[in-house]
Amino acid sequence: MIKQLILHKFLFEKKNAIACTSILGAVILFFSTIAADTYVDNTNILRVSYDHAIHIANVAFWFCLLYTASRMFRDLNNRKTAIPYLMLPASNKDKFLTNCIMGIGGTFAMFIVALLGADIVQALFNLVTRYTTGSLTVNYLENLIYGDTFIMNGFKVIHSFLLYILMVFWAHSIFTLGSTMFRKHSFIKTVLSLFGSFLLLVMLIGCFASAAAHSNQGITVHFLVDPEIMFSITAYVIVIGTTIGAYYWAYRRFCNKTIL
Repeated sequence: MIKQLILHKFLFEKKNAIACTSILGAVILFFSTIAADTYVDNTNILRVSYDHAIHIANVAFWFCLLYTASRMFRDLNNRKTAIPYLMLPASNKDKFLTNCIMGIGGTFAMFIVALLGADIVQALFNLVTRYTTGSLTVNYLENLIYGDTFIMNGFKVIHSFLLYILMVFWAHSIFTLGSTMFRKHSFIKTVLSLFGSFLLLVMLIGCFASAAAHSNQGITVHFLVDPEIMFSITAYVIVIGTTIGAYYWAYRRFCNKTIL
């Protein structure tokens, strides 16, 4: 049944997926063209590097991931598209899982197709104008696996890469929840809600720190383990916990969705 749901979702989102992939490819191609660097390697051969274009590709990927997640349940916003979808002989759990699979898997697929398409055009352009080659895809994968994929220095590659993947699911779960809470302009409203929540958290931490600083009693903290390890464990717990919570809340709202 999940295969039928995936097919239904693909047919419903086909035009949007093609348009999104084309726009992604055009953006990556444009910025990789103007941000490409050339250098001469040890064998005195001209090479092309796309290190600066990687940042643009990352921004494009994250925007695509969050935007598609915020519009995941847009087919439930009107009766014309909602009724045929709800009439499919499948449980709410299967429908929700299908949307999540298509949301994350579809985003990765669109990004890979856009990246490879831009890479092929770049390769032809380099052969014609620079008489050399360079791979945007290879540079991106090297940066993703071996580069600083997260802002926390000192992490081993596997920890950094794992936390990056968890952050993908965390962000997707938050914007999936936003798609069930806001019928219109869900992307903008979810971003504003996150920004407001972040400001509130900063204010609470600031108030606690200010109260502790002006207190006459000293506060001594003894760590049983290395602070960096403790911080990483805390980050994993928070990310995994909020991800599961956001997905579950989104699932409950999806089950109780009202069709207008």
